[in-house]
Amino acid sequence: MDTEKSYPPEQGYPPQQGYPPQQGYPPQQGYPPQQGYPPQQGYPPATAQYNPTAPTQTVIVRQTQATQPNDYLAFAIFVTICCCLPLGIVAIVQATNVRSRFASGDVAGAEEASRSAKCWSIAGLVTGIVLEVIGVIIIIIYVVFIVSVATSVADGLDGFDFDYYK
Repeated sequence: MDTEKSYPPEQGYPPQQGYPPQQGYPPQQGYPPQQGYPPQQGYPPATAQYNPTAPTQTVIVRQTQATQPNDYLAFAIFVTICCCLPLGIVAIVQATNVRSRFASGDVAGAEEASRSAKCWSIAGLVTGIVLEVIGVIIIIIYVVFIVSVATSVADGLDGFDFDYYK
């Protein structure tokens, strides 16, 4: 076993020396032969049997999926930004309640929150429009009053001699 086999050198490479045997270790033996796998058995032949039976009824139960009611969130955001902030915030809260209630399976509560969001949004829109109209009327009255006071003061100064104080 201590004899080494020498292989013919490949072109371009110098001949290789093997490693010397290690001291203190017993010489290596070959591996024992492997045992093969047992022969495989085939599947049993398939036997198809026809068993005539009376047809059975199949009942299909469909659960109707409710659609989410309108949440009026865009309307509530518009009212909050453009018309009436306090009522718009309440409308946004109600609009978000529509989604959360529908997600939890409370369809009736979602419809109620939808109606509430719509009412708060309409109330905010009407309040905003009314306040804008009142504001424009107040500004018109204020400008008319200032102009009338300025013209009356100017009319009262017609007889005033400005050169007297020079």
